[in-house]
Amino acid sequence: MSNELLNKAITSCFAKIARVDGSIGSEEMDIINSSEILKKYGHENVDTIDTRNFFNKIHSEYGEVIRKNLEDEEKETFISELVSLIKSDNKVHDHEFFLLGHVANSIGYSPEKVAEIISDKGISSSKSSGWFSWLFG
Repeated sequence: MSNELLNKAITSCFAKIARVDGSIGSEEMDIINSSEILKKYGHENVDTIDTRNFFNKIHSEYGEVIRKNLEDEEKETFISELVSLIKSDNKVHDHEFFLLGHVANSIGYSPEKVAEIISDKGISSSKSSGWFSWLFG
């Protein structure tokens, strides 16, 4: 697996979550521009990256390349930054957690750790953890 695929996978996750409610707003761009993970693994411009067929790709190739190439600490930073991205516009929607659950599951990141990050970011854990918990058998 090439670094190019890893970089595209990570950037695509940011792009998909940032666009889940439409276009990427200034709040989302602030998170994207300050991302430690994107500084290290960024690929293309998040605003222009193609996220068509994202669900197929996260399950078939993106998740695997991220799981195999990021250290546990980097996975935690990655998920934490995605949670910050979800929270950035102060509107948290169930479908954002649905998407986060797919990403976390695909990279082998436990639902308990995701719920902990969500709680640490000040988002109600009862709303979030219940929504994606079914993804993690």
